Amino acid sequence: MTWLEFAPVLLLAVAVLYVPGLALGLAIGARRFTLWATAPAITVAFVSLAAIVFGRLGIDWSLVSVSAAAGAVAIVVGTARQLVRRRAAKGPAPEPLFTGWTIASLAVAALIIGVQLVIGFQRPDSISQTFDAFFHLNGIRYIVETGSASSFDLQGLVLPAGQTAFYPAGWHGVTSLVATSADVAIPAAVNAVNLAVATLVWPAGCMLLMRSLLPKSRSAIAAVGVLCAAFPAFPLWMLTFGVLYPYFLALALLPIALALGFSLGQERAWRRRGLIFRSVLLVIAIVAVAFAQPAAAFGWAAIMLPLVVIRIVGAVRILSGGRQVAGWIGLGLALVAFAVAWVWFGRIGENTPWPAYTNAIGALFEALTYGFDGRVIAIVAGVLTVVGVVDLIRRRDKLWFVAGWAMAVLLFVVAAGGPSWRLRALVTGIFYRDPPRLAALLVVVAVPMAVFGALALWRVLQRHVLPRIGVRPGATKSTVVAAGLLALLVVGTQSAAVWGQLSLTARAYTDAEDAPILSGSERALIERIPEHVPEDAVIAGNPWTGAAFTYALTGRHMLNPHFNSYVYPQAPLINARLNEALEDSEVCEAVREAGVTHVLDFGTYFRDSGETGVRIDGSTPFVGLKDLEEAGVAEEVDREGGAVLSRITACD
Repeated sequence: MTWLEFAPVLLLAVAVLYVPGLALGLAIGARRFTLWATAPAITVAFVSLAAIVFGRLGIDWSLVSVSAAAGAVAIVVGTARQLVRRRAAKGPAPEPLFTGWTIASLAVAALIIGVQLVIGFQRPDSISQTFDAFFHLNGIRYIVETGSASSFDLQGLVLPAGQTAFYPAGWHGVTSLVATSADVAIPAAVNAVNLAVATLVWPAGCMLLMRSLLPKSRSAIAAVGVLCAAFPAFPLWMLTFGVLYPYFLALALLPIALALGFSLGQERAWRRRGLIFRSVLLVIAIVAVAFAQPAAAFGWAAIMLPLVVIRIVGAVRILSGGRQVAGWIGLGLALVAFAVAWVWFGRIGENTPWPAYTNAIGALFEALTYGFDGRVIAIVAGVLTVVGVVDLIRRRDKLWFVAGWAMAVLLFVVAAGGPSWRLRALVTGIFYRDPPRLAALLVVVAVPMAVFGALALWRVLQRHVLPRIGVRPGATKSTVVAAGLLALLVVGTQSAAVWGQLSLTARAYTDAEDAPILSGSERALIERIPEHVPEDAVIAGNPWTGAAFTYALTGRHMLNPHFNSYVYPQAPLINARLNEALEDSEVCEAVREAGVTHVLDFGTYFRDSGETGVRIDGSTPFVGLKDLEEAGVAEEVDREGGAVLSRITACD
C-alpha cells in the first residue's frame, strides 16, 4: 500500500473520530474551538458506551449502526436542550477564537508530528514489532468477526468460551469501525487511527488546555503548536514501546479532561455562564479517558488534586463553627478515600516485571531533561520547562499548576528510581510500575509548562532586547521577529532527542528480515495462508515469534492468538508435544478436538522492539511445535525464506 492509497483510510479515521462527536457536541451546546477540541473525546465516550449496549442487545457492530445511534442520541439531546433553554438562562458565553493563529498553530503541529510518524511507520500498513501488538491487532479482528466491541466481550479473544472479563475497549471500538468500513488490512486501519489521534486530537487538546490556563494569549496559542511536537516521550514513545495503543489514546485525550477540569477549578469559572455545560463535557471527557485506559484517568485525578484541594480549603476556611469542622473532616475523608482507591486499583501492577533503573536524583534529572533511560536529553524542551516552573513560582502565578506538574514528576521519579519494590507498587502500581508510561504522562503537563517558559523568555525579549533594536510590541517587525523565533523553536525542538526516538520508532515498525518479531518473509507467508488453509481450520504456532499476527492479517484462527491465551484447553498439550504425535495418541486426540490442521514455524528468534529490558522465555512452552517434518508429524506446504507453513499429517 502506498501513502496515496492510504489517504482515504486516513480520512475515514478522521471522520470516525470526529463526526459522531461533532454531532453530539453540537447537541450538548459546544461551539467553535471547544466543539472541535472535545469532539474526539465525545466520540470515544459514546462509542465505548454504545459498544456495551450493542453487545447486550445483540446489535451488530458497524459504522452504520453506530452512526444511526449517534444521530438518534444527538436529536434527543438537542431537543431536550432546547426545551431546557426556554426555561433557563442562556448557555455559555461565546468564547474568543483567534482563527488564524489557532489554525496555523494546529497545522504546524499536525505537519511536524505527521512527518515524524510517516518516517517512523515507513509504510502505511506496517506492524509494530512489539508483544502487545498481538492483542491489539487480533482484538480488532475479533471485533470484526464477532460483531461486538463491548468492553465486556473483547477478552473473549484469549479466554475460554463462556468466560468474560472487563477490558476497556475505547481504542478498539473506534479502530474497529475503520477496519470494518475500509477494504484494507487491519494494520493500515490501526495506523490511520493512531496518525489521526497524534496529528489532530493531541495538538487540539493541548491547545484547549493552554487556553484554560491563559485564555487570551496569542503567544501561548502559537507556542503550543510547536511544543506539543517537541517531546520524545509522547506521542512517539507510546507508539513505539509496548505497544500501548489504548494508553496512547488516553493520553491524547487527557489534555481535554485537564482543560475542562482547570476551567471549572479556577475561580473565574464559577462566575461565568455555562457551569453545567462544562461539567457535562468534563464527565464525558473523563469517561472517554477511562474507557481508553483507566490509569490515565487516575493520572488526571493526581494532576487535578492540588487545584481541587486549594479550592476546597478556600471554601472550608470561610465557614464557621461546626460547618468548618465538618468541612475539614470531609476533606480528610475524601483524601483518604482517594488514596485507598489509588492503592486498591494499583494492585494490578504489583507483579509486573518493570524494574527501576536509576536512583531518585537520576530520575529527577531525566524528568527535567526528558533524556529517559540513557536517551539523548531534549535541551530546548528541558530548559523551557525549568524556566516555566521558575517563572510561575517567582510570580506566584498558578502555583496549583506547578504542584500538578510536580505530581507527574513525582510519579515518574518513583517508578524510575524508587528505592523499594513496595513503594513503587503502592505509588505507581496503577501504571504497572512502568517508567515509560509515566514519562509519557509527564509530557501532558510538560507541554503547557514549557509554553509558560517560552512566554517568560518572550517577555524578557520584549522588555529588554527588542526596544534596543527599534522593535515595538505590536508592530509588524515584532510579528516578524516572533515568527522567526517560532521557526527557530521548531528547529531547536526537533533535535537529537526526537530523532533518536524516531529511529527507535522506525525500528519498531520495520519489516526487514532481521525484524525483532515479524520479518517481511514471515508476513508474506502469512498473507498467502488463505490459499492453503480452510476458513474453519486452526493453525498452531509460537506467538512470540510473530505467528500470532496470522489471525489479524488473514482471519484464520490461531491455537495461540496471544502468549496469554486460554481459548483452547488442548493448547498446552499440543504446544509441548505435537512433535511426539506418532508415539502418543493423546496428542492427536487433542489436535482433532481443537481442529488444528497446520503449523507455522518462524524459528525461535524474537525480541520486543519496545526495548522493555525484560527477559522472557518464549520457547519452552512451545517446544512441541519444532522439528515436525523430521519427526514425520507434518509436511511442508509453503515457505518464504526461513518461514514455513506445514500441514499436520500424523493425525489424518
